[in-house]
Amino acid sequence: MALGDIGAAIGIAFTYFTIIYLTGLGGLFSERSGIVNIGLEGMMIVGTVTGSWGAHHFTLPPPDGLGWGLPWGPIMGLLIGMLAGATFATIHALATVTFRVDHIVSGVVINLVAVGLARFLSTIFFGQATQSDPGQPHMNPVSIPLLSSIPWGLGRAFQQLSPMVVVAMLLVFPVSFALYRTRWGLRLRSCGENPEAARSLGVRVAPLRYEGVLLSGALAGLAGAYLAVEVAYSWGEGQTQGLGFIALAALILSNWNPVRLMVASFVFGFAQAIPLRLGDAPVFRLIPDQFVRMTPYVVTIVVLAGFVGKVRPPAAAGKAYEGATT
Repeated sequence: MALGDIGAAIGIAFTYFTIIYLTGLGGLFSERSGIVNIGLEGMMIVGTVTGSWGAHHFTLPPPDGLGWGLPWGPIMGLLIGMLAGATFATIHALATVTFRVDHIVSGVVINLVAVGLARFLSTIFFGQATQSDPGQPHMNPVSIPLLSSIPWGLGRAFQQLSPMVVVAMLLVFPVSFALYRTRWGLRLRSCGENPEAARSLGVRVAPLRYEGVLLSGALAGLAGAYLAVEVAYSWGEGQTQGLGFIALAALILSNWNPVRLMVASFVFGFAQAIPLRLGDAPVFRLIPDQFVRMTPYVVTIVVLAGFVGKVRPPAAAGKAYEGATT
């Protein structure tokens, strides 16, 4: 196995790290506010189809002459996917915060509805239910200075990356600051730990929980749009491949901490890269191909089995709160 192959695998890992980390951050905001969100996969799905449509629609003038025909369609696609994810997340927020529906049940419904909704939207947007036309526009890749020049082929990991990879890496700073250094972050976390005590101090629990869930939808939608616009260059049914659930696993492994979530997301991202880039390496040739492709999911199960008892979720996460409408 050449170092260049490892460098290329790390580059692929950065791609999947971005998807998992953005989605995991969404789950972080939601669950820190006290709302468990297993509907991240569904919000990603909605982000993929709407983001792909946005990239197509706002780059090339449509046949009927409508639209802006902007040259920066990929950015518009990402923003539209983000907005669609947040809009779809309002269903989960309304169900769990206002009507106090069980969080798991609501999340399962979100995931089921998203599949049918994506097919419906695809029929409207692309004229076919399961995919869009390939080769949609995307942002020009970038190489990280200095790191892309690392010798022995390892510099390949930092070459030809989507700008969104850099954005995801830098997000840890504003997210950490917002959660741990602002009044809003303190209040959001208090809603997830002890909402009754937070309300006794004048904190309005319901609006903060809505904000947490809408942020989760926006970030999951952005991750889905990134997958369709910057990774696959098109929309296809089933392209999320359970990455929303892997993001939840990374979130649990990180103990709901944005810095640790970066590390966990990269671990799971590298597990995704193994069957894509290193499957032909001599060490994997002795293993049946089906088992190599199972690597990301086996890693998820093993990691959770080893660490799930050592983490502490927000105390009030997933619990119905009678005063949540105020």
